[in-house]
Amino acid sequence: MFVSFLIIAHAPYLRRAGWQPTGEEPLHEMIAQGLIPLLDLLGDFQKTGLKPQVAVACSPLLLEQLADPVVQKHFLLWMEEQLARRNEQLHHFEHIDDRHGSYLARFYLEWGRQTQRSFTSRYSRNLAQRLRELVASQVIEPLAGPATHAYLPLLGCEESVRAQIEHGTLHTARRLGKPEGMWLPGGGWQPGIEAAIADVGIRYVIVDPSSLPADDEPRPVMIAGQRLAAIAPDERLARHIWTPELGYVGDPLYRSPSDPGGYEAIGLNGPQPYDPYHALRRAQEHATHFVSLLLAESQRRPRNDLTLILLDASLIGTTWFEGTTWFQAVLTLCTTHPALKLTTPGDYLRSQRPRRRAELRAGSWGEGGDAPWQGVASEEYWRAIHAAEERMVQIASEFPSAEDDQERALNQAARELMLAQTSDWPEALVATGSASEQRERWQIYLGRFERLIDMACQEKIGPTDRFLLDQLEELDGPFPNLNYRIFAP
Repeated sequence: MFVSFLIIAHAPYLRRAGWQPTGEEPLHEMIAQGLIPLLDLLGDFQKTGLKPQVAVACSPLLLEQLADPVVQKHFLLWMEEQLARRNEQLHHFEHIDDRHGSYLARFYLEWGRQTQRSFTSRYSRNLAQRLRELVASQVIEPLAGPATHAYLPLLGCEESVRAQIEHGTLHTARRLGKPEGMWLPGGGWQPGIEAAIADVGIRYVIVDPSSLPADDEPRPVMIAGQRLAAIAPDERLARHIWTPELGYVGDPLYRSPSDPGGYEAIGLNGPQPYDPYHALRRAQEHATHFVSLLLAESQRRPRNDLTLILLDASLIGTTWFEGTTWFQAVLTLCTTHPALKLTTPGDYLRSQRPRRRAELRAGSWGEGGDAPWQGVASEEYWRAIHAAEERMVQIASEFPSAEDDQERALNQAARELMLAQTSDWPEALVATGSASEQRERWQIYLGRFERLIDMACQEKIGPTDRFLLDQLEELDGPFPNLNYRIFAP
């Protein structure tokens, strides 16, 4: 049986987001606990001669931040603060003769120093460049995604959907190399978007099983009328990983994700002292168990079937601290067992073209379809987004030949709109009911969008507006090659 692991990674635009109340910290935590350990283990496999291929869907917005010198500098400052805090904790535990506390503080201090060394010495601060090197070495197969991780089914017009798909694919190709596949945020599929995906040269798309025809197995299919394959992850196997009550992540020995200091384990009847030695051994045991599940699948399914396992970088290493150790052990066991063939979706489709054709249904991985992104709390958001999309399409049609400062203003307006379309904002609004921080961010982006459109419509852009334009290009500056004409009908 063929087995493919797909790692998805995304963070909203947090460059220069400050420190309070959360600011840039979620991005730094993903880099330190998720991405660097993942790159370390793939590099270690290379050194031993093993090359377990994996697929990686890194959102274009995250890729842009990983390559940004400001983000790199701020990450190092954050790491230095973390190390200083761990050092203070070590001195405190030693002073009060707390042996277990001292043991944990030393563990985290060494872990942090190794993370810092990898970032500075091994990867020269640029994780996007390291990902590109792994793509060139055929260790990683890159997948594209919408430029700012927009939830496509709820965007208001076809031009917006095409702009997100086209620029996301272009940017992934620029940073990592030409992608063959596409990951859709939330697995969100809406009939009609297949043409836009196929038009940019994508060969396969990852969808939620709810979008595929009802079947016992989530087998790849060709989308009717397109030279585009659809692949869904195996939900049954994935539940053994991420379900809090029954999955590995809820094991009592693992570090509690609710303890920011990392000194508590989940425990059986409440938090207990955390011990990484026992937790990492348990991760090895869970890896053995998961591979036994894969082997059982291989016994009951045709030998040329594909099983796709989806892993979220925000889970592996971040929420589930021991997840990277588990993944390394799983890859090791898979590469050494003759019944399991590690591959990537693109390589699999080159040798095993799906025979079935099907019409895909609307679907997502959220309960109730679009419910995680669409609710009473997000109604204001979607009304504002749809109005801005309509205005952007209209302006792109009215000014097809803008030049100089007018073109700069329209390009920046397109950038602000796409940042406002990031799916994190409506998802947070629906989840919390009243997320003031998330509300403030998308409203700021759309406020800047309106100001820039008004600026571009003036007969002449004066010094004051030009100064504001300079500031916004620096503040909200992902995708320097973005052209507003991508929104033209």
